[in-house]
Amino acid sequence: MTAPLLLLGCGYTLTRFAVAEARSGREVLATTRDAARRSVLEGAGVHVVSIDDALSRMEGAHVVTSVPPEAGLDARFADELSRSRPARLVYLSSTGVYGSARGHVDESTPVDKTSAVSRARLEAEDRFLPLGASVMRISGIYGPGRGTSGRLKAGTLRIPDSGGGRLSRIHVDDLVDAVRVVLERGAPGEVYCVADRRPATQEETASWLCQQLDLPMPPRVPFESLHESLRGDRAISAAKLEALGWTPRYPDFTTGFLAAMEEEARG
Repeated sequence: MTAPLLLLGCGYTLTRFAVAEARSGREVLATTRDAARRSVLEGAGVHVVSIDDALSRMEGAHVVTSVPPEAGLDARFADELSRSRPARLVYLSSTGVYGSARGHVDESTPVDKTSAVSRARLEAEDRFLPLGASVMRISGIYGPGRGTSGRLKAGTLRIPDSGGGRLSRIHVDDLVDAVRVVLERGAPGEVYCVADRRPATQEETASWLCQQLDLPMPPRVPFESLHESLRGDRAISAAKLEALGWTPRYPDFTTGFLAAMEEEARG
């Protein structure tokens, strides 16, 4: 019998995962503070519970936590996990921990502790890894209603005057598949990078999307004005994850954005 699935912090990705699992007949419990997501989850048969209730049900469950460090709950989660061990534990982290790394990046690449954001993520990882967690370092997530295409249509997208460095991305449905694979086959205490197979610059992505949407190119801004997460030039490798049997349905941004736009058009 499949263990119950307990999802802590159902945002964009875990809501999609929860709905898919619940509709397949699995018992899914989830936490969220977002009223709209709560409605979607409950409509799919997910049991939305409080944090206290969730923490009391971790024993023997498959647990995925996506609660960000700034919520201040990691120490409490880790303390409870040390007493009530789940059957499986996955922590969703970010490839932002590689900070200033350039070129090919994988699990062996040194992390960057100079950024406060990176340090917070790494501290969270360090809490959960000794408890048997599989940590997923996730690249930029996009999909229906989220990502470059939305900012482009809203007129808020800016690209650096240099065109920018390469960024790795992942379609939300590929990430959902990856979470499922790591829950089933990931090794406790291991780290897995998640990305598609084709990193691309912001200019390359924006140019392709503008052609698809018949929109003008967005304004250019000085490279230094971009958020630190957009200043890198990283090609994230998911080879370790693929070795578990995961294969992206959308291996590059062109296939992924087309799928996202088709879903948006269907409403």
